[in-house]
Amino acid sequence: MARIVRIGIVLVWLVLIGVLVRERLTAPAPAPVESAPATLRTGEQWMNVYHQSQKIGYVHQRSAPVDGGFEFEERSLLRLVVMDTPQTVRTIITGRTGTDYALQRFNFELSSGVGALRVHGAVRDGVLHLTLATGADESTQQIPLTGPIYLPATLQSLVASGELRAGRQFDVQVFDPSVMKDATTRITVERQEPVPEANSPQPAWRVREEYKGIRTTAWIDDHGTVLREEGPMGLVLRHTDEHDAVHGAWNGGAALDLVQTVAIPVATHIEDPRDLSLLRVRLRGIDLDQIPSDPRQRRTGDSWTIAREDLGSVNSYPLPYTDAEQRASLAATSLLQVDHPRVRAAATEAVGDERDALHAVWRLLAWIHAYMNPVITMSIPNALQVLDERQGDCNEHAVLFAALARAAGLPTRIAAGVVYLDGAFYYHAWDEVWLGRWVSVDPVFNQFPADATHLKFIEGGPEEHLALLQIMGRVGIDVLASR
Repeated sequence: MARIVRIGIVLVWLVLIGVLVRERLTAPAPAPVESAPATLRTGEQWMNVYHQSQKIGYVHQRSAPVDGGFEFEERSLLRLVVMDTPQTVRTIITGRTGTDYALQRFNFELSSGVGALRVHGAVRDGVLHLTLATGADESTQQIPLTGPIYLPATLQSLVASGELRAGRQFDVQVFDPSVMKDATTRITVERQEPVPEANSPQPAWRVREEYKGIRTTAWIDDHGTVLREEGPMGLVLRHTDEHDAVHGAWNGGAALDLVQTVAIPVATHIEDPRDLSLLRVRLRGIDLDQIPSDPRQRRTGDSWTIAREDLGSVNSYPLPYTDAEQRASLAATSLLQVDHPRVRAAATEAVGDERDALHAVWRLLAWIHAYMNPVITMSIPNALQVLDERQGDCNEHAVLFAALARAAGLPTRIAAGVVYLDGAFYYHAWDEVWLGRWVSVDPVFNQFPADATHLKFIEGGPEEHLALLQIMGRVGIDVLASR
């Protein structure tokens, strides 16, 4: 069920690191879901994780009844190769729910050998209290709730506890700790059918799940066991046993390099891409209306013209920014701890006594260029973690720049899309700053403004990058003109 989306989120962050090495809450409350906990099959189950038919990991889930609800634990392990570098990512979710599977408290950890993201959450008096721990530092956030919320790890139990019949449909609010955000998920029991690619024609209930525009499909038997899941990016989970999950065949041939797998090759070579001031491309294979069109990248039909901004035409101003128009782009978030004393101290050190917004951008870029060591870092970064580790890829650079810029009073947002390098477009993240209009900044390439091969697919903080799952593996790009 929703676990495949969470794994997809992890993969999104991994594919956003490709260029670096080469270049040196609250929604409307859904109606309560009726359930019958006594029918739930508790215990444990194992699932192999495949990406385009290659095994890349496994998931182990356990649940048990306790007084007044259930305790659960879910562990996942992913093994990948990223730019010829073997990487292992582990996630652990533990917690407790009520008898209706509504969340009461949880702990989440994502680790990859370089830092760790640790989140604790608890629901009290209609509020989700979150604590994000990074080393010795902690930051907190409170999210008002309008109804019960659920975790991806327990969503399958919620579905199986109710009546499995064709046509059953309901909405639930799901909180995903890997992006620190909740969203409404629509669940539909479609029909009973044989499980695809199963060794025996075992019938199961086909269940569709739609989460923020991303569709996944699961096959669940009458006991609540998930036999198969299919999701975006060619992700498939299959029910198995412990021995096969841990010791069974992994990648049989060449190791899967996820960054190369989702790169977008183009037939037209672009000369001197880091100096490019104008690019015109055609996009195909996706819903074109989801791609932003703005003064930097303008849409005409199925093509976009990206023009590198002219800094001579921007409107600078004294910091801090005080107008209401872009106030939201100064705010702290769960992953951009703008109000934390260490973040504010780093912003003061970087900007110094500079009060001109345009000049402050140059100082921030220079400070981050000297502070950060550009290396592959498989994590979902937050500003405090990046300050501790002092290393990372485009994700870490973009998050740190955004947090420090906001702390200095400069409205900033994170953008994600693709950038050209060596015959292909690779997924990448960068920033945009407000100077009377949004102007691109790439801390990895030390560019202000960024070159015209930066094609933006989404804008917003790390919690919005899940939307890339609707694009990866589907989009095609034709280069029409460049200079």
